[in-house]
Amino acid sequence: VANSFSPNIPVVAAGGIFDGNDIAHFLKLGASGVQMATRFVCTDECDAHENFKKAYLNAKAGDITVIKSPVGLPGRVINNSFVEKIKQGGTIPFKCKYKCLKSCDPKKAPYCIAKILADAANGNMDESFAFAGSNAYRCNEIIPVKLLVQKLVEELTPFLSAECFSQEQIAKR
Repeated sequence: VANSFSPNIPVVAAGGIFDGNDIAHFLKLGASGVQMATRFVCTDECDAHENFKKAYLNAKAGDITVIKSPVGLPGRVINNSFVEKIKQGGTIPFKCKYKCLKSCDPKKAPYCIAKILADAANGNMDESFAFAGSNAYRCNEIIPVKLLVQKLVEELTPFLSAECFSQEQIAKR
């Protein structure tokens, strides 16, 4: 895809990128760069509540699931008892005190997104959930951003050899 535009435009890959191997994969496919989010939740500098971060650290592969948002769009989350309650229809708000989304009908919405986000920000994970990427279950420690970036560079460096990328691809980076 990255090389199919004329003139060439930078393409940034996003979604499911967790480590240096993933970065190399997308660079090799022609991406100009990558966007990462999930890995940075489990850093010291992330201001998410400790309980929110613990949801990532305690997640297993099977805990990552997709639910519908109040406006019908999919959202990937870490499963918990509240998510199960949503799936069973036990969290319909019926009325709305926030009116944050014009297209949200509180009588039909599966939950109130404003309340969920506020509860998650306050660490009340029994009444909310954590939005997360597909690899959130792979997070196993809270580390400084500097160390995370160093790890990513170390993991990526072996892939930046001429054996993996053409000199033209390396020059573009």
